[in-house]
Amino acid sequence: MAISIHEYAHARMAYKLGDDTAARAGRMTIEPWAHLDPIGALMLLVFGFGWARPVPVDPYRLRNPRKDMAKVAVSGPVANLIAAFVLETSTVLVFSRLRLIGTPWTYLTDVLRSGAMINAALAFFNLIPLPPLDGSKILRVYLPYSLEEVWDFIERYGFVILMGLVYLGVVGAIIQPLIQMYMAAVFRVAVRLSLLLFPV
Repeated sequence: MAISIHEYAHARMAYKLGDDTAARAGRMTIEPWAHLDPIGALMLLVFGFGWARPVPVDPYRLRNPRKDMAKVAVSGPVANLIAAFVLETSTVLVFSRLRLIGTPWTYLTDVLRSGAMINAALAFFNLIPLPPLDGSKILRVYLPYSLEEVWDFIERYGFVILMGLVYLGVVGAIIQPLIQMYMAAVFRVAVRLSLLLFPV
């Protein structure tokens, strides 16, 4: 579902900026089957790391192709951060209001919190500025034209470089502190909201 939210946001933003390619392809939905990539799904099940089918975007149908592509790219991670906020806040509100131990809903808070962590992880992972991740499309807007050839080389081998960094633990070392800081901040906001809604 986190991946579906991510891809839906890309499709929705592209549509808003003038390109209906993804909408016509049936990708402007949070229905998981619409975004399923068989190999990516298998990798997710086996290794805990996978991907969805990329949302098709035609930059020439966007009003400002270069800048709008960055907006389409950033929309996915932002949607995941919003989802993480909503799920973590729901966890705190449910936990502070209801006593679920001994009921069929015992694990609801665990499920909500896991969902929040997965969404946050997906957001920060995709913001890494390496192809084919969203961060690379955002970075490209600000790269000088003199670096185009270097960037073309990185794009050619981006996936291999990314997999190497994941294997070496570099990616985890970068995004784990970001995930923890974000979730800690959301937790503090959620606690304050809980105290405001349900004063002791």
